[in-house]
Amino acid sequence: MKRLMIALCCVLLLTVLVAPSVAAVVPYTTYTYDIEGNMVQSPHAYVPYDEINSAKIGLEKPLNTVKDLFVDDEGMVYLADSGNNRIVILDSEYTLVGIINAFVNDEGVPDSLETPSGVYITHTEIFVADTDNNRICIFDRYPDENGEYAFHRIVNEPESDVFPEGHVYKPIALVVDNAGRIYVISSTTHYGVIAMNSDGKFNGFLGAQKTSPSLWDIFWRNFQTAEQRRRSVSYVPTEYNNISIDESGFIYVTTSTINKINQQGSIRSKSSAYAPVKKLNPEGEDVMMRTGFFAPHGEVNINFQNMEGDAIAEASTIVDVALGPNGTWSIADQLRGKVFTYDEQGNLLYVFGDKIQSALLGGIDTIVSMIYKGTDLLVFDKTIESFTIYKRTEYGDLITAALQNQRDRNYSEAVSFWRKILQSNSNFDQAYVGIGDSLYRAGKYEEAMEQYKYAHATQNYSNAFRNVRKAWLEKYIIIVPIVLIVFFWLLSKFLKYAGAVNEKGQVTKEKRSWKEATLYGFHVMMHPFDGFWDLKHEKRGNIRGAMTILAFTIVAVIYKSLGTAYVFDPKNMGVSFISQILAVLVPYLLWCVANWCLTTLFDGEGSFKDIVIATAYALLPLPLFIIPTTVITNFLTLDESSIVTLLFYIGYIWCGFLVFFGAMVTHDYSLSKNILTSLGTMVGIAFIMFIGVLFSGLLAKVFSFVYNLVVELALRL
Repeated sequence: MKRLMIALCCVLLLTVLVAPSVAAVVPYTTYTYDIEGNMVQSPHAYVPYDEINSAKIGLEKPLNTVKDLFVDDEGMVYLADSGNNRIVILDSEYTLVGIINAFVNDEGVPDSLETPSGVYITHTEIFVADTDNNRICIFDRYPDENGEYAFHRIVNEPESDVFPEGHVYKPIALVVDNAGRIYVISSTTHYGVIAMNSDGKFNGFLGAQKTSPSLWDIFWRNFQTAEQRRRSVSYVPTEYNNISIDESGFIYVTTSTINKINQQGSIRSKSSAYAPVKKLNPEGEDVMMRTGFFAPHGEVNINFQNMEGDAIAEASTIVDVALGPNGTWSIADQLRGKVFTYDEQGNLLYVFGDKIQSALLGGIDTIVSMIYKGTDLLVFDKTIESFTIYKRTEYGDLITAALQNQRDRNYSEAVSFWRKILQSNSNFDQAYVGIGDSLYRAGKYEEAMEQYKYAHATQNYSNAFRNVRKAWLEKYIIIVPIVLIVFFWLLSKFLKYAGAVNEKGQVTKEKRSWKEATLYGFHVMMHPFDGFWDLKHEKRGNIRGAMTILAFTIVAVIYKSLGTAYVFDPKNMGVSFISQILAVLVPYLLWCVANWCLTTLFDGEGSFKDIVIATAYALLPLPLFIIPTTVITNFLTLDESSIVTLLFYIGYIWCGFLVFFGAMVTHDYSLSKNILTSLGTMVGIAFIMFIGVLFSGLLAKVFSFVYNLVVELALRL
């Protein structure tokens, strides 16, 4: 019995030591990003499993400058070994089964590949981008009895007048659709993806990249000589560097030559103008969905440090795109050695990898290609000329299962998987979105809104709210016209009353009451020239009325922070009453002080009191538009945000109009002189703010000195 126990222990120990472990040490952090662009660490979705190099493959001549990886539907792996002018073929266990390099071409002449950079496999054929021979070579997919891959045909450079004179054809990547059409990336072609039929006849270009010279560049070129223009930068479209195709025929292309500043600057944009990865339909239109917090551009926080504490303050360099299971897809960032994985809606699922020492299993130094093999991900590292197999973890399985159930419309099952994910990673916003999507598709819109709110997914929230609003309107449609009729009836009564009070004020010379002074603001709004003249000369307004309007404006601004609907203010973390009050008082007082200081030097007839009163009365359009617009936000969706924007703009523009002409009437200036003094007032505001910052900094230093002196004396005593 004792010997048996010893034997069992030895077997278990050997099993642990010999069996390949799934990343005992994972040399990178897996993470996502929240809506603010902060890195949120998550469990590992993929971990390194094994590294396949030339020795493990069984190659006598080691791999040299592999440019492409491909996996066919039987799990066979193909490597475009560019430096050795060959295609290396492995079986599903990563053992060498064949090599394609030399062959007899269709003219019966011995031929060979020259720097092949891309490979693609159909059901029957192997397509090779024979780069330095400027052609595509096609072979039989299956070897003959001698283990040779029979040569089929050559597709030469396409012929068309659209190619410029002297154009050199350098195919580096290609795909073939189900109809046999060939799509080629040429490193020297800047017009998009070259599309050909199965015989190599040119069909056109797909997805040409747009150029974007600056206004200064356009202006300056008008003054350049022909020689200067020739030697300056040519504004040719950006070329693509890699290509993939999905089962539906949609083409994914990547580029790494977009201006880095433009690429990073558009990371919150839904536009494809500076996108490093695109999804093209057969017409060449970009149909990629970008519904996530950030567009699929790779790294969001370019100042994020890797595990060695280094930060690369530059946008990602995207060199490949790999299509995974259940609509997921990944892009490779060669600059940082990272893989970014998204769902079919463009939501970031996870990021892993790090540009650290490649001696560690899973370390990625220079990604050149990657491909999915079932659930495994193969990533080729140029530095060590080998590829690493990454295995999907249980956490990754949960994400994939949730996405698959959503695609299959098994919404209750999808919710179950998303909730399991949240048990492992409660900070994963996409899980809340996933639950919300499932509830939305099941018709549970209010519950979906709650989940979307957790993830700050405002567009999804808005879509769900639209359905809630629609159901409410169908049930209570009669209430809407009644409310509108009552509102406009009350508004007309109030305006009629205010008009009567102001009309009465025209004939009385008595001291204005608080009510008369306040309601006079409505007359100023509608008749600014007469209104501001009477405000100063007839004393139809006063400090009490001005301060009431100012207080009314402050209340409106506070209400805007409190009452704006979530969908229009998702980042509202609460209201600071002091900050809201200062947001009104500071610019108001700065304008009054700066305008008074300047106009006293330029024969302005208005006193400081006149400026204070006139400026306050000019603020009245703000609360009158802010309050109802804030109420309206609770009944609108994001698609109707233009209504909110328009109403706010009207209020601010009207207010600015009144401030300008109020100053003009108050100081009895001409239009031109008032324009100059208004501009001077803004300069004065900037100067006062500068002095204020300088003075506050000086006070802080004095306070710090006194405090340190007191502490030092206390310690010595």
